Amino acid sequence: MNILGLTIGISSCWVIYKYVSYELSFEKELPKKESIYRIISHFKAEGRDDLHSGVSRPIYFYLKANNFGLDEVVPVFRYFVETVTIPATNGQEKKQEEPTFDETATIETDKDYFNLIEYNWLEGNKETALTSPHQVVLTEKRAKHYFPKLSNAEILGKTIIYNDSLKKEVSGIVADLSYPTEFTGQEFILIRETERDKNLRTWTHTNGQHKLYVSAQSEGIVHQAVQKVQQFSDAKWIEIKNKELLDYNFTRTLITMPLLESHFSTAMMERDVPKTSKRIIYSLIGVGIFLLVLACINYINLSTAQLPQRHKEIGIRKTLGGSKRSFILQMMCETALVVLIAAFLSFFVSQLGIYLLGDLISESNKAYADPTLFVGIMGGLLIFTILFAGLYPSWMMGKVNPIDIFRSKNLLAVGKEKINLRKGLIIFQFIIAQIFIVGAIIIGQQLNYVVKKDFGFDKDAVILAQVSYKIYKSKNFQSKKHALLDEIRKVPGVTNVTFGSEPFSDNYASGEMRYYPADKSAPIARTVYTKTIDTAYLNFYKLELIAGSNLIPSDTTNGLLINETAVRAYGFKTPEEAIGKVIGQTNRMYPIVGVIKDFHSRDFYTPIEPTALVYDERDLQMYNIKLDNLKKSDWPNIIENIQQRWSKFFPSEEFSYKFYDELVLALYKKEQQLAKMTNISTGIAILISCLGLFGLATLSTFQRSKEIGIRKVLGASVSGIVGMLSKDFVKLILLAFVIASPIIYWACSKWLNDFVYRIEISWLPFLLGGMLAIFAAMLTIGYQAVKAARANPVDSLRDE
Repeated sequence: MNILGLTIGISSCWVIYKYVSYELSFEKELPKKESIYRIISHFKAEGRDDLHSGVSRPIYFYLKANNFGLDEVVPVFRYFVETVTIPATNGQEKKQEEPTFDETATIETDKDYFNLIEYNWLEGNKETALTSPHQVVLTEKRAKHYFPKLSNAEILGKTIIYNDSLKKEVSGIVADLSYPTEFTGQEFILIRETERDKNLRTWTHTNGQHKLYVSAQSEGIVHQAVQKVQQFSDAKWIEIKNKELLDYNFTRTLITMPLLESHFSTAMMERDVPKTSKRIIYSLIGVGIFLLVLACINYINLSTAQLPQRHKEIGIRKTLGGSKRSFILQMMCETALVVLIAAFLSFFVSQLGIYLLGDLISESNKAYADPTLFVGIMGGLLIFTILFAGLYPSWMMGKVNPIDIFRSKNLLAVGKEKINLRKGLIIFQFIIAQIFIVGAIIIGQQLNYVVKKDFGFDKDAVILAQVSYKIYKSKNFQSKKHALLDEIRKVPGVTNVTFGSEPFSDNYASGEMRYYPADKSAPIARTVYTKTIDTAYLNFYKLELIAGSNLIPSDTTNGLLINETAVRAYGFKTPEEAIGKVIGQTNRMYPIVGVIKDFHSRDFYTPIEPTALVYDERDLQMYNIKLDNLKKSDWPNIIENIQQRWSKFFPSEEFSYKFYDELVLALYKKEQQLAKMTNISTGIAILISCLGLFGLATLSTFQRSKEIGIRKVLGASVSGIVGMLSKDFVKLILLAFVIASPIIYWACSKWLNDFVYRIEISWLPFLLGGMLAIFAAMLTIGYQAVKAARANPVDSLRDE
């Protein structure tokens, strides 16, 4: 049990180290990491604060032209690639691909990028490889993908054609970056200023894929440069407003962010780079420390519980002159041996743990390794475990007086102070266990709440099929899409079909819409989220129309459906009052034709916002298909029939679909991960705590063997003795519960405060947590208690 407890504790630390070390190593091997900063955009509108990862393209060109004392100004602007063509050459057959967004990672930048991010050049020269608009630099991985049969030297000079017209010549090949980083580009082309970049209104456009990095000798230089860019941008903003080129009001402030903070900026909207909260990192480190401390406490309790059974060895060695130092050395060596065995077993257990955690640990994380850091961390971990777990039992063994041992007839007495210390350790273990147990229950309740709460629409048995950009731009798409819609509707097992944006998602479009009151008072401007739908949408999702009428088909928008929140936002007293009122932007004002009941369009961290549903034929690109809920077993055949009809209309495009309820659940991935991690930690904490409790129960029954024998001789029942032995331990657990409860309530309340829509913490999770802890403890104590109660009293009294 000593080895088991320590193996579990060390394995837990090992797995957590694997995750944490990867997340904390982002950009650590970048030579200039301390002097690199990002310029990002801070938007404010109607009290909303949003951080965006991108900037307007003209900002880069202005900053590049003026510099303002910066060492480098580097754009990392994502270039959208629809097709890639590799012409046939000697040793290379023709290849044409339609890569996904993540496959190419084609970046518009300049040669300074390779000064900022130092690559190992396999072919080409960083000074000349990206100086012409006809050049492209590839990472080794991407070069081998395009030209698998050619050497790096042979790839140099080969042609790549992007989007059927943009011809590039390979001018350099760099080794893939070997460390975790947000610089994930694989193909690099030279950025060029276009006529659109010189357009005044382009200053208001911000794309999250247009990232801007700078480096400087000090942060002060960066701040001064950004202030000057901000002044110039503000001047452009005023010019834009004077010319009425902007239909809605918002402010944008450019701010700087040290590169080393970028990976932890979870508040920033950024699509293609994984983020990690520092709070999560520190929480995991805390969990690892707690689990290891619990394992060490378990070892202490089990080791000290064995000391009374070693009374003869201790007494004889003390009588023969054994020193206190020799006892401490012996115990520390025993501890070191047990810890080393546990560490060896932990290697295999941790691999099993990583496998069971599944997608909680990414493939990149699993593949990452830093041998030097690993040796240092694990070496320190083992030394800490040996010292923490071994010192107290060693000190106790060395402190025993041999006269007391023989005076008590070979029974090692353990003073009241020591018993209290052990009980204190057990209380501490169960405080931690209670925190994990009740915390896991409350997290599970909230996750169940956000998934099963009424969203205001019916999402069950719905699959979504998004039309690709290629099909959307194809000839006769508009007529084909409606013909396919009719065909899908005829499939047996399909109960309804509609076009439109999914009602609940993390993708959204919004803009400011104004309402001009009839009394000619100041216009009311509100940010409104918009979703494109068709006429069947309301019935499909069972959205309740509470006033007015549904939208009517049209090539362009001719009316709006708004939600109840929008009615209140514009100051209308009733939904009926809103009907016929006109809202919108300059030259795009539309009448309100209906009001629908509020529904959740974004996650439960966000309140329901003013929302408008519009009919726009050109934007209807998502098929929403409802399957018969009574024919779940036949769903594979139904989907196959849909796929066959899809292939008739769009033979070049594979039918790709997702179940809507799975997409909704995916939006709460981090909550699911937290729940899974908490459940695993709870199981480990309970197991380790019960092992420690087993040790204390062993010690207690051994020390009270004479009392138990006398009670049995006097007629005490087995159940009575078991109750007598158990009640003291139940008291310890109840005390741990009392201490842990306010800590749990505070921590869970703070976590739940991030949700706008949340559960209220009730007494039920605490009751369930307490009962579970007591049940686990009784199972642990029960074995020793029943064993002692059923023992022959003659044996213990004869020994006396």
